[in-house]
Amino acid sequence: MAWDEKLLTAMDDSKDMSILKIVFRFAPPVNYSFINDLQRKYPFLDDEYCRFLSITDGASLWMYEFFGSGSLEMPALEGLMQRWQPNVDKLRVFPFAEYPGGNCIAMRENGEVIQFDFRAESDTDCTVLAQSFGLFVGNVLMGEDFYSLFDIPATDLRDNEWTDYLKQKGWLSKSST
Repeated sequence: MAWDEKLLTAMDDSKDMSILKIVFRFAPPVNYSFINDLQRKYPFLDDEYCRFLSITDGASLWMYEFFGSGSLEMPALEGLMQRWQPNVDKLRVFPFAEYPGGNCIAMRENGEVIQFDFRAESDTDCTVLAQSFGLFVGNVLMGEDFYSLFDIPATDLRDNEWTDYLKQKGWLSKSST
């Protein structure tokens, strides 16, 4: 199932599944003028990210906070960009999310999704999470590569509301190996 289908499915499921409301939230779509403005400022933004914004103006997926226009309930990209400006200038990336541990999630000009902290000075200080935005959402946060986010074996991790949901949908293997 494609990343956007998974996202739309989770949005629909969250209406009836109280357990999902703990680890997932979303907003109405952004205004298309916001997407157009972003594409003018950041011509390397891929279509998948723009599609994401056309579905939801930011979101929380498990522990990852995706920023949006700031016009509704999700935090604004503008604040994220200001907070990470020194790193963004050095790394030439587009920040779009944060992990609660304090790391920035950004898109490189080649489309890769990376993670870095405030000390990042160069590409070698970054961790590649996925080759594209769609793979990050669909395979890493909502699929079989979920356990790649951790530095310990999947068998050492405890399940939570998010992993239970992913397993229930068949997007993550029932076994943690």
